[in-house]
Amino acid sequence: MTTFKTPTLSRRAFVGGMAAGLLTPSFAFAQLPSNPDVVVIGAGAAGLAATRELMGRGLQVAMIDADGRIGGRAYTDMTTFGVPYDVGAHWLHNDSSNPYNRYGRENGFTIYPASDEWRYFDKNNNEVSEDEGDEMWDVAEDMDRAIGRAAEGGRDISAAEATRSISGPWAATAAFELGPWNMAKDLANFSTEDWWESEDGDDWYCKEGFGTLVAHYGAGIPVSLETKATRIDWSSDGVTVETNKGTIRAKAVIVTVSTGVLAAGDIEFYPALSANKQQSFSDISMGTYDHIALQFSEDVFEMGDDGYMLYQVGDDGKAFGTLTNAGGHGLAYCDVGGSWADELEQQSVKARVDYALSKLRDLLGSDIDRAFVKGDATSWGQNPLTRGSYASAEPGAYRMRRVLRDSVGDRIFFAGEACHPSLWASVAGAHLSGQSVAGNVAREI
Repeated sequence: MTTFKTPTLSRRAFVGGMAAGLLTPSFAFAQLPSNPDVVVIGAGAAGLAATRELMGRGLQVAMIDADGRIGGRAYTDMTTFGVPYDVGAHWLHNDSSNPYNRYGRENGFTIYPASDEWRYFDKNNNEVSEDEGDEMWDVAEDMDRAIGRAAEGGRDISAAEATRSISGPWAATAAFELGPWNMAKDLANFSTEDWWESEDGDDWYCKEGFGTLVAHYGAGIPVSLETKATRIDWSSDGVTVETNKGTIRAKAVIVTVSTGVLAAGDIEFYPALSANKQQSFSDISMGTYDHIALQFSEDVFEMGDDGYMLYQVGDDGKAFGTLTNAGGHGLAYCDVGGSWADELEQQSVKARVDYALSKLRDLLGSDIDRAFVKGDATSWGQNPLTRGSYASAEPGAYRMRRVLRDSVGDRIFFAGEACHPSLWASVAGAHLSGQSVAGNVAREI
């Protein structure tokens, strides 16, 4: 077995996270107030940050969420495996600009840097040397530079078009790493400018689970759960938010639901929003990124905690990348993204677990079966409360980021990971977006 370090690739951004709580926080379940200053729709990272900021400025806030818990796409499940299982967000990106890294350290969580130990396998399932593994990263860096040249030249095209001249035995693998495993989309489905304008930084982990960390931050913030917003009426002064539990009248509303939910029209706006605004919901579209989580009773990967394993991808792009022994808890996250993730979501959880386990058996040998305990798989693309995992701009649509962020009538404001200029597709971006927008709302009203 050979393990080796790989260079950090510019514009890399692994994402993920969701589940119960290792530390059981005391949520402040709130009755639905009828006439607050501000309504915040969504109790994910953006909504929690916005509500805390508004309350700190002395405003009355009604935060609602259609789910039965807080955290949104950051949730740690302790029930399925008996250890922290991040169903959604798992990586804490950009340590210096990530408020959750600082918050975790200050509140006794174990925040530590991601490993850069890797194992690579070729198309015949044989482990390759360090030199051959570096060949894949060389190709990935070529692709990264090609995307950058297009973006800096003002060509907001698809990453696939920007990299189409790059070929070789590791090209499909590099395309998988840059696209599905990173952006939750195939190269054909995201913008070169969007990729290039994202913020670089190292990845970190929270041993107790990222969702546990978010739930700790949200403990004590009042929220009305299982309260679904269905209509926002802004036809007169202020706003009226209709929900399944009644109507709320306020001076303003902050909408933090995903662009997938907005594009699907799950919340009606009256009067209707401008065509350009509605187009932004579709243009900053959701990708699909899922975990196939496998639990082992011992470290079958022989890499210690939090290693990475990748195998040579075929031309069809159907593959997964593996985070091994995550947090030392015996969980392997076999992660899929893009069109292959969408396709796999049509299969049962058992079928997806069998698929990942079979491939690992090809790579590591059948001895892993004796250590296998059980598995699970997420389905973010089919989740009606998110309709995807995280958002990025369609080719040619990077300019629509600004349109998405714009408020409407000085009463309807938008926040969330998709609304942050450079930390999109991250919990940190959602948090900072919510905080910033709340400040704007407080000044406006």
